Amino acid sequence: MTMGFLIAAAAVAAGWPPAPPLRSENSMLIDDLGTVPPTFQTVIRPATETRNIAGRYRLRFTITLKQPARSVALAGTFNNWNKFANPLAPTDEPGAWTGEIDLTPGMHQYKIVIDGERWIHDEANPEKTDDGNKGFNSVLRLGLLAHITESPAKIGDGKIELLGLEHDAQNTLYWQQLDEQRALVRYRTLAHDVRKVTLAFRDGATAELTPADEGPLFTLWETIVRAGCFSKVADKPEIEMSPCPYTFILEDGDLRATHPAELAYVPAHAHERAKRTPIFHTPDWAKNAVWYQIMLDRFRNGQPENDPDNARPWRSEWFTPSRWEETSGETFYKWFAFHRHYGGDIAGLESKLGYLKELGVNAIYLNPVFKADSHHKYDATNYVHIDDHFGTKGDYEPAAAKENLLDPTTWTWTETDKRFLAFVKTAKSMGFRVIIDGVFNHVGQPHPAFQDVKKTGKSSAYADWFEIVSWEPFKHAGWAGFDSLPAFRKTADGLASETAKQHIFNITRRWMDPNGDGDPSDGIDGWRLDVPNEIPLPFWAEWRDLVKRINPDAYISGEIWDRAEKWLDGRHFDAVMNYEFSRPLIAWIGGKSKKMSVVEFDRRLRSLRLAYPLEATLVMQNLVCSHDTDRVASMMHNPDLAYDQQNRVQDNNPAYDNSKPSAGAYAKARLALLVQMTYVGAPMIYYGDEVGMWGADDPTCRKPMLWEDLQPYDKPDENFVMREHLEYYRRAIALRNAHPALRTGSFRTLLADPKLDVWAFLRADDREQLVVCINASGADARVRVPLPEHAPRNWKSIWGDAQSANVRNGAIEIDVPKIGAVVLEAAP
Repeated sequence: MTMGFLIAAAAVAAGWPPAPPLRSENSMLIDDLGTVPPTFQTVIRPATETRNIAGRYRLRFTITLKQPARSVALAGTFNNWNKFANPLAPTDEPGAWTGEIDLTPGMHQYKIVIDGERWIHDEANPEKTDDGNKGFNSVLRLGLLAHITESPAKIGDGKIELLGLEHDAQNTLYWQQLDEQRALVRYRTLAHDVRKVTLAFRDGATAELTPADEGPLFTLWETIVRAGCFSKVADKPEIEMSPCPYTFILEDGDLRATHPAELAYVPAHAHERAKRTPIFHTPDWAKNAVWYQIMLDRFRNGQPENDPDNARPWRSEWFTPSRWEETSGETFYKWFAFHRHYGGDIAGLESKLGYLKELGVNAIYLNPVFKADSHHKYDATNYVHIDDHFGTKGDYEPAAAKENLLDPTTWTWTETDKRFLAFVKTAKSMGFRVIIDGVFNHVGQPHPAFQDVKKTGKSSAYADWFEIVSWEPFKHAGWAGFDSLPAFRKTADGLASETAKQHIFNITRRWMDPNGDGDPSDGIDGWRLDVPNEIPLPFWAEWRDLVKRINPDAYISGEIWDRAEKWLDGRHFDAVMNYEFSRPLIAWIGGKSKKMSVVEFDRRLRSLRLAYPLEATLVMQNLVCSHDTDRVASMMHNPDLAYDQQNRVQDNNPAYDNSKPSAGAYAKARLALLVQMTYVGAPMIYYGDEVGMWGADDPTCRKPMLWEDLQPYDKPDENFVMREHLEYYRRAIALRNAHPALRTGSFRTLLADPKLDVWAFLRADDREQLVVCINASGADARVRVPLPEHAPRNWKSIWGDAQSANVRNGAIEIDVPKIGAVVLEAAP
């Protein structure tokens, strides 16, 4: 039976806790709120003894706006950027809004949301950081630890700092349910402050924790315990489960004390209001996936008769306008490059499944395929049907005219819909998995529901679907301020309209189990979700339940650009597009004067592995670029730019070098690929990277695919398939596919040498062990890679020029070429 748990207060019995609770007299540091911006005032300061367990600062935020507003709210990292979670109220002062908010000590980023659509930073707060979208997030630091970077504590001084202690069992960093019998438990202290940490249970059982991560400020300790009362370590027999008080025993010098608050776990079935922590399991196939992202209009034109009007010739030179573009009155960036179509379709994609098979990928992520006006399809006209320009031109309108969006029994299957499902069947028969983009935050203006609202106003059956700013004159809110993308109305619980929610649920059922027989094998294998952060979390929890009921083996990935702990808790997504992997990877391999150190790179990735459950880590979509960034070769050709910043020639960096990248840039792109193929998580390739495509951010990252059988292209000295580059991709993907340890094995850093700029790590399972050495420097390096105790002594090279490696004094001695890698396998 799946167990859920709730943290609760434990009754104190005789002999419990096993040591006196830690008190302030046992510590030296005194917490200090620090200076806060003038927009904040302290209402309540938390008690020192419980500050890190349940204590929060209560602050009052007040802002005066120069312009009238209908609503004002605070959104930030503290509420998952939910603009509904912390609304402000108007005061008697003109333009003034105020509200209270409870915040934990630490660093928080936030913005002020005006009228639900305008996001601004706090001008009264001088500390801010780039928000990644041409603006800023304000930064708020609360408490002493938010203002220091190194621990002042000392082991052996008999003092343990209360400020550094943290254990939150509702946070996956501190408690992960591994399966029905085991849980991973973690505890945080200040760095070099505590000699020993022990997990202790009321029945007398204990489990010693070991350091999992030691940084300059904190040490994170961990252990694995068995279910039952969680009172047995992993190698002890399971006992019957019951409510279970526990604590942590902390030792340093002569001091022996316990965590200052009482902790207990209660089985979810024993407490009606228990917040269930599900056992988080992700699809096994996704752990073995090598993803390939495709924007269908730009991949392959297999059926020219279904092309949109004025489709561009596939081989035409990108920056040369077509005749109709020259006479449009527009310029390249304003806006005809964004309006282009090239005629890619389902027939073209299916004809190239053999190419993808030979490349070695086994999972396809399709950008949106539903009916829409644009080439990218993020402006859905109708989720019910696949765009007819991908299949049978002209079959959409007759079908849509007879259908009721609110009644799925009226929905039909067009020839294009059937063609798409036939493609899914064919792809699956060849061993591919297929997921599609779900854009459920907004639609395009031609969507029938929005058109009905514009026509009939408040009497429309869809009147509550959209964020209507004004009925007379009619005005609506669009995603990111774009009127062309009407946004669905939301509340703190998700979509405001029950019928809109049910429509999306019915769409989900339609494409996951098309014939509705309960067997999802005829449907898609999952979803990539566009801007899911725009819809509050409760919606996604309910939607995930639906998806997993339809197909327990379905995969859910979200477009989350920053840390994703709240999304990867077993209640929402299986994975996210792992931009937090991409950023440090590009900064390390691609950096020049601002190159990230290998030590910092290793620390960033370690932080992610610790923050996310292993089940999520193994299926993260580890990309380097996408349709929303510049291409990886161009990133390497334009070093030292922050990831996805200053990469748009038209509006934020006219100096961006949009020419064909250098040989050195391509070498770095290949090295980044090898990291993708050997690191933990599912690597993802953006179509065309493997043949050498390049380009700045949208629109130039979306050129039509280069195909060898279509050569010569216009400007053939630049536009051609780079065969050696493609062959490298094939070999690197084959390396991953040949070694299960690279897909699902354990990970351990062996070396992060800042002088040589070399990173080495061990991937291992019960059958094989591999050492991967990556040299991101411009010089060949001879390195000594320390091996774990009892590691094999004989190793053979399976990637790189070295034929073998010498093991001396517990370390491998190996030569690693500049901007290159060596992979070693333990010899039997």
